[in-house]
Amino acid sequence: RIFENMLSTGACREKVTVRLNCDFFKVRDKLPDHDILVYTGPIDAYYADQGLPALEYRSVVFKTEYHEEPEGGFIQESLACNYPGPDVPWTRIVEYKHTPNQPERVKSGLVKGSVAYKEFSSAEGDPYYPVPNPENRALYERYRALAEAEPSVVFVGRLASYKYFNMDQAILNALEMFDSLNETGKLAPKTPPHEM
Repeated sequence: RIFENMLSTGACREKVTVRLNCDFFKVRDKLPDHDILVYTGPIDAYYADQGLPALEYRSVVFKTEYHEEPEGGFIQESLACNYPGPDVPWTRIVEYKHTPNQPERVKSGLVKGSVAYKEFSSAEGDPYYPVPNPENRALYERYRALAEAEPSVVFVGRLASYKYFNMDQAILNALEMFDSLNETGKLAPKTPPHEM
């Protein structure tokens, strides 16, 4: 709710309309008048009516595992462990018991069990990550040309930019867009996403 709270206070309250839990494509014709639309979904979905092929995305399936009393109180040594190799079917395991904001009972060791969330890569499901290959890159460039011809719509984020962003890159992209808006009146990154 951090972004919802930021956008619903102060000057943003009058200038920004936040719509949650709705399908953009079902309400796009009912949106209030606006100078800028910030779109963060898949760019190919935005232009679905243009007849271009769909871009390829990777999704994630989450499997929850409860461990009654793991040795030392934890399942693994850190919050997240990545598994990039072919020797296991999952790509990451996250154990939130490692987060620093745990209740005192957890910090003191009174809570013995722990939950792990295993992430499995999947071709089916909600889009999470672009699939980088020459064909998808060339197709994205066609979508990008359509996007550049729409000055009142800004395509932001990994799905709209069809690029994987590490967290530092995502934050830099957002900060540069804000700086650009303040300096030029246009919401555009100083560093184009394909150069990050």
